[in-house]
Amino acid sequence: MPNLTKYVGLVYLIAGLLILGFILYERGKPAGPSPLPEVSPGASLPARLPIPPAVSPSPTSGLVEPVAEFKRRVTKKPFGVYVTSKNSPVQPERFTGYHTGADAEYGDVSADVPVYSVADGVITASKTAAGLGGVIQEKIGLNGAAHTVEYGHIRPGSLPKVGQSFKRGEQIGVLGTGYTVETDGERKHLHFAVLSDDRTDLRGYVASKADLSGWLEPLSLYP
Repeated sequence: MPNLTKYVGLVYLIAGLLILGFILYERGKPAGPSPLPEVSPGASLPARLPIPPAVSPSPTSGLVEPVAEFKRRVTKKPFGVYVTSKNSPVQPERFTGYHTGADAEYGDVSADVPVYSVADGVITASKTAAGLGGVIQEKIGLNGAAHTVEYGHIRPGSLPKVGQSFKRGEQIGVLGTGYTVETDGERKHLHFAVLSDDRTDLRGYVASKADLSGWLEPLSLYP
């Protein structure tokens, strides 16, 4: 019995030393990363941070410019100008009528020119059309009402799908190469038009000045 008691005491001593060593080891460990917060089933995760727009929004309309340097590059065909084969600043000219949009010229730029959604919107038309090449129409909200904006002379391979949604400042396409089928033979430029409601209308020119009442002056949205 005395020998048994001696062994039991030794076992307790060893166990105590092991416990003490474990406690000291845990205290000396570096703090690990904080656990991830629990998310209840069905709870929505935080939204992604918005991507900054390529150009600053207008302080009045809240629209971003459809292409970089949009205002500065409207040099040949502004909104409402009456064009004929004789007086057009672009020669040769095959159109006649009052211009429904504003043209931003990019003939001096060989690189691809991104085109941006001017506001949160939904694509209502995306196709090729005579006189425009690739063309996009997008339904947006402007000053509390639905409007349609039009982007003409877009590279067909970059056209979005009808029904696709875009955020303001998100790339929506690329300008087509000038004097090719991408622009229907026209120079490299963006035809940008803003309709006064949300209808679909692909006309780049109208016959009378009164017909321009269906469009807004694009540059007035970027003072």
